[in-house]
Amino acid sequence: MLKEYPATKGWISFCCKDNMSIAHGEHFSKVVMNCLQANPVQILAVGINCCSPKLVSDLITSLEVDIPIVTYPNSGEKFIPGHGWADDQCQPLHSFKVFGVSVNKKKNDDKIKRLLIDNDALRTENLSLSFEISKLKKDNGKLKDENFSDYLSLMRERDARYTLYFENLSLHLKLKELDNGMSQPMAIRSDPTILRIALDRCRKQLSSTQSELKSMKEEYAETVPRRDFEHLEGEHQELQTQVQHQLAQYEHLQSTYRKVTAHKNSIEEELMECRERCRELERAGTPRPPWDLCADFIGGGKKRWCQLTEGLSSRDKLRALLKELGPAAESEHLEYFDGLGTDPAVPPYLRYSGRVRNLRLSRREVRVVVNDVWRGRPHHPHLALQDFVTKYFEDRYQQSSVRAEWAYNVCAGAESMLDEPQVRVWWGALHGQLSEQVYWGLRRQWDQLQQHLRRQALDGETITIEEFERVSRSIFPLKSEVDIKNLTDVVKKQLKIKLNCNEINLDKLFYENEEGFDRVELARELFRQRQLGQDKYIREVVAELGGRRAQRNVTVDALKRAFAIVDPAIDHVRMEQYIRWAFSDQSSEISAISPLSLQNIVVRLAAGDIERVGPRSKGVRRNYNKH
Repeated sequence: MLKEYPATKGWISFCCKDNMSIAHGEHFSKVVMNCLQANPVQILAVGINCCSPKLVSDLITSLEVDIPIVTYPNSGEKFIPGHGWADDQCQPLHSFKVFGVSVNKKKNDDKIKRLLIDNDALRTENLSLSFEISKLKKDNGKLKDENFSDYLSLMRERDARYTLYFENLSLHLKLKELDNGMSQPMAIRSDPTILRIALDRCRKQLSSTQSELKSMKEEYAETVPRRDFEHLEGEHQELQTQVQHQLAQYEHLQSTYRKVTAHKNSIEEELMECRERCRELERAGTPRPPWDLCADFIGGGKKRWCQLTEGLSSRDKLRALLKELGPAAESEHLEYFDGLGTDPAVPPYLRYSGRVRNLRLSRREVRVVVNDVWRGRPHHPHLALQDFVTKYFEDRYQQSSVRAEWAYNVCAGAESMLDEPQVRVWWGALHGQLSEQVYWGLRRQWDQLQQHLRRQALDGETITIEEFERVSRSIFPLKSEVDIKNLTDVVKKQLKIKLNCNEINLDKLFYENEEGFDRVELARELFRQRQLGQDKYIREVVAELGGRRAQRNVTVDALKRAFAIVDPAIDHVRMEQYIRWAFSDQSSEISAISPLSLQNIVVRLAAGDIERVGPRSKGVRRNYNKH
């Protein structure tokens, strides 16, 4: 069974009936040998269990192999069938040498603990003795050094005594030579003892002098002469002074550089603010018109026009021009609007009786109000846009006359600013001509692009132009390379990026003022491409329906089929949204919606948030431009 589990190891234990055989009758040692020969790798030990303790020793002795033994015999009793457990008349279990380990375990543990404590004490004592030996060795070294210095001093004293002795002897010889002639000094000179001593002394002095000369040569081989050293030391001090002076100048220049850099940054910030203010003034300001051209439309020509406008301001010139062009330009009509009354057919935000003062709002003021309306719109999604605009003016202006002034002036300004996409979308949604989702779809694209670009930027602020193009392709997989290139060119133009610069500042790119995000050039380019893509998408759908010249009504099933062919990736939820918008029916069962003319379907699709989900299959593409 063990061989079926190669990774498992274990031991085999036998229940034995006597000191030679197992309970089944086989010889114990032979059975063990057969088991080990059959599986020597997985069998770790052999065991003896459930037998009298007095049999265990003989069974272990009978084994002919060296293998670990596991034994767990009875406690010294035997089982008699029908009677139960009875005394086996053998010695207690703990009296056997084989099983004495567990009995004496506690004593051995105590002894081991004592030995460990003694070992720790001896180790501590050994460590202290080692420190003491080290200290004694250090003291012994000091004593050796002191004794050696004493020895050297004694040797020098001995040499000095020799020197004095010979010098004294030499003086005596000279003195005697002067006093007594040449007889006695010659005798002294011929004394071999004196000469031998003098010769030994000379040899020793020569040897010591040579040794000192050699050691001095070795010691001073790389030594610089004092004169050169003093000269180099002076040059070093001079260079040190120059270095200190240069460091002081460097610190001064660093401080000046930091101040200049801070001043430069502040000037750049002021320049950016000035440029922004200039752009605001350019957008909000009104260019001075060429008034001389108005003379061509006035009776009497240039001469009469000069008489009418001499000394007048631009506003007065405009009034004079409008007065000459027709009766509708009277000052009465320029200063006030006529209220539309309170009829239910009048939009709720324009219900007012009486005259309304013309505030002459600038284009910027109209854009600010429109953006403020869009910003508050998500908080009241259940209200229709006209009702929300009414609530918007009611919350801000308590007096009905002031509320009517702002409502009428904003609407008049918006109607005159339909050339701007931002105002055109708001005005169309307000009058039910466009879906609000046109604005929110553009807003989702803007936020999605900004989030992905900021995640791509390592510092959260700047990315390269190549990274911008790569992120744009991943977010807008249906855009062509031309569209991506146009987005990149718009970004470069908006941020005024130079040719040698490759970085895009995301804070500047996605900066939104109070006029809204769709005033940014990048947002306008996204809106333009979105509109072009929608127009192309609708043309393909119309082509599948038979073309604009087809004089027939379009059913829900036909429109479904056209969408499925043109946009195979469209899901059922979005298709149902598009169909309900095209048929202007949000509540009926989709199968019960009545057919509409193709012209009405096209107008409704063009006014909605209709966007392609995926590419069209190449096998079913048609040349829809022919229709």
